[in-house]
Amino acid sequence: MEELYIPILICFISFMASVLTFFSGFGLGTMLLPVFCLFMPVELAVLATAVVHLLNNALKFFLIRKMIDRSVLLSFGISAVCAAFVGALLQDYLGSGGIVYQLNGFEYLSGVKLLSLVIGVLMIGFAILDLVPWGKDISFRKGQFFTGGLLSGFFGGLSGHQGAFRAAFLSKSNLSADVFISTSVCLSLLIDVVRIPVYLNSNDGTLNSHWETIILACVFAFLGSFIGKKLFTKKKVKNVRFIVALFLLVMGTGMIVGFI
Repeated sequence: MEELYIPILICFISFMASVLTFFSGFGLGTMLLPVFCLFMPVELAVLATAVVHLLNNALKFFLIRKMIDRSVLLSFGISAVCAAFVGALLQDYLGSGGIVYQLNGFEYLSGVKLLSLVIGVLMIGFAILDLVPWGKDISFRKGQFFTGGLLSGFFGGLSGHQGAFRAAFLSKSNLSADVFISTSVCLSLLIDVVRIPVYLNSNDGTLNSHWETIILACVFAFLGSFIGKKLFTKKKVKNVRFIVALFLLVMGTGMIVGFI
């Protein structure tokens, strides 16, 4: 039963999250990572998610590449790429840590590793930012794109949670919806290109038994991208970020207590 449950869940999340990225500017990596964490170590889950994220971003880049704002890409992208490399190196270091703690009295809970703890806390933090009222009022100017690139790139390299910060900086900067989405896709693609080689260097050959699952996720993410492109309008889906936030809150809590 479990062998059937996991592929269905991955297909569903990959498809839906890929569609939603056209309306929110992020979501695929954010929602797919905790699903991969259900059946593989967290450092491998980050790598597997990054591979799907990269390939899907490459497809979306091809679909909407003509709408990219090059000035935003340059001002945001340089710091993002540099910070992504640093974040990926830190992820490698944290992934080598052992079990930090284990909750007693619950046989179904496993020990929590340092990387799982860090990523779980990040998930909960990003969820809270989207759930609390004042989090929705945060806005940034174009002059702060360098800082936005640092934050987005660093957390993108560390855990893959690059989209929330990038969306926070770009969505409040008077960019049209199509330029916002296309530029965000390109920035995300650049971060993926930088962080994946670092992940592969520390996880050489360990994804061999998971390629079928990764390919399955890619196929449904591709399908979601094509459909999302057709559905995309200048109006954003109001509840997208709320849904993603609730998902992050649940999965992040599961990671820090040892359930995932």
